[in-house]
Order: sequence, then structure tokens, then C-alpha cells
Amino acid sequence: MRVLIGLVVLTATLASGIQAASAQNRPWCLRTGFSGPGWCGFDSFQQCMASASGQGGSCIENNMLVWQRQQEQQKRNAGRQQRQQYDGR
Repeated sequence: MRVLIGLVVLTATLASGIQAASAQNRPWCLRTGFSGPGWCGFDSFQQCMASASGQGGSCIENNMLVWQRQQEQQKRNAGRQQRQQYDGR
């Protein structure tokens, strides 16, 4: 029964119009083994957990998006520091 529910959730997620290129850039990833993040096609932790309960996996945050946010934050901080030096603060 859990497998059936997981397949239904997975099918509904795929049928919702998610393009293949954007499917790997969602915030949550379903990981079914120990190698890599798995399939990162979930917008919420709850969506991921619904599929994980049917497949026996676990959900983790998309490491690539976390890294991108950190890089963007570092760029913003560097820009602020440069402006502060220019303004003489």
C-alpha cells in the first residue's frame, strides 16, 4: 500500500508540469541510497516525505541550492564591505 501511495505522489508530481531541467533544482531531494543527493524534484519537505514513505528513502535539502545561496550571500556581503570602504565608514 505504501508503494502505491508513493507511486501516486510521484506520478502526480511529474504530471504537474515540472520540466526536466528544473526538476533537479527543487529545494528537497529524495535519497534512496548512500551515493549523492538522489532526485531533487520536490518543492516541500512534506512532498518528499510522502514519496520517501513509499520508497523507503529519506529527504535532504538540495545541497546545490544551499551552496548557491551561500555564494550569493558572500557576494552581497563583499559588495556591502566595498560600499562601506568607499563611503568611508
